[in-house]
Amino acid sequence: MSRRFKKYFIRFFLVAAFASCVKKYNPPSIQNANNNYLVVDGFINAGPNQPSTFILSRTRNLGDSSMVDPPELNAIISIVDQSSGNSYPLVDSNNIGTYTSAPQNLSPLDQYQIKIYTTNGDQYLSDFVPVKISAPIDSVTWSQDINVFIFVNTHDPSDNSIYYKWDFVETWEHDAAITTYIQAVGDTLIFSGGATPSEQTDSCWSSDASNSIITGTSAALKQDVISEQPITTIIQDDPKLAVRYSILVRQIPLTEAAFNYWELIEKNSQQLGTLFDPQPSQLPSNIHSTINPNEPVIGYISAAAPQEGRLFINASQVSNWNPPPPINTTLSCPVVYGGEPTEDWPVYVDPYPDSSYTPYNVGGSGIVATLYLTRKKCVDCWAQGGSTVRPSYW
Repeated sequence: MSRRFKKYFIRFFLVAAFASCVKKYNPPSIQNANNNYLVVDGFINAGPNQPSTFILSRTRNLGDSSMVDPPELNAIISIVDQSSGNSYPLVDSNNIGTYTSAPQNLSPLDQYQIKIYTTNGDQYLSDFVPVKISAPIDSVTWSQDINVFIFVNTHDPSDNSIYYKWDFVETWEHDAAITTYIQAVGDTLIFSGGATPSEQTDSCWSSDASNSIITGTSAALKQDVISEQPITTIIQDDPKLAVRYSILVRQIPLTEAAFNYWELIEKNSQQLGTLFDPQPSQLPSNIHSTINPNEPVIGYISAAAPQEGRLFINASQVSNWNPPPPINTTLSCPVVYGGEPTEDWPVYVDPYPDSSYTPYNVGGSGIVATLYLTRKKCVDCWAQGGSTVRPSYW
């Protein structure tokens, strides 16, 4: 055994031995402690005619088996400007802990804070923060080897941005397994030429917001340039690219302090998992309890005028992409005979005994016409979720 190999073997043995002795231990004082701290997630949007949205929730104890942070409901939350003390309320209209303001035109020259009153009588205030104005996004681009990779590119000639955070919303079209030109509405058939957009069921659109933390900085560069910043990856054969895909990327400039907070969150939430990874750290915050100044609050308030950029990718633009069909048409979409037409057919449709079937095609014409049916899920894109309303930007 060589000396170098022996050294690595001994190191491996010690690490393995140490790891085998590690035993999970949850101290009762931590496991059952009432660590019910407020979590504030969002930023003050100072873009033109833009609403601001904040999600309020509470931390969970280590012993809590729930996978969802409990929302903070019925709070009173507002944005306050420093120059005049004007207040802009946010409302949780769906009672889910997500508070949104009316569209505002906040001055980028002012500073702002968040004020929160909770139902248990606590009050929280953030520090006043300046508005960071984002440089435009130069482009949102993509490339493919096997998977598809999405990037963003930007630069700020004034060198005022430097610290960045990005989020995104993906939207994709998905179609029904079988295209139909007729629909049954009650006892009446509607042909495609007469159906309104809200009645069509061939095409649907689904959307999903990002849940990852994406940060970047040009602080180490001579110029404020971000080139090919990774945003997300679409795994090969993902149905999102079965027809057409779009991603809207939002770029939020940060102060250095806010960037340090989000970078720490990113490391703690996305890079943990082994003995040798960075361990969770105490998170800085610029939100404080006015009742108990020593109470930890999770969150960091920023104010920004963000910029957005959109990218479209058609299925024809990617190679070797074979998403699975939404429904196996051979096994799951049988075609059945719908019976002879009545005298008034096709205005009237005789009820078919299996309510999971619907008309989808007509064979022949006139008095020898035949009505064919298949399962509703085969001609209805709603079986895959989403909405039949085409997005305005599509």
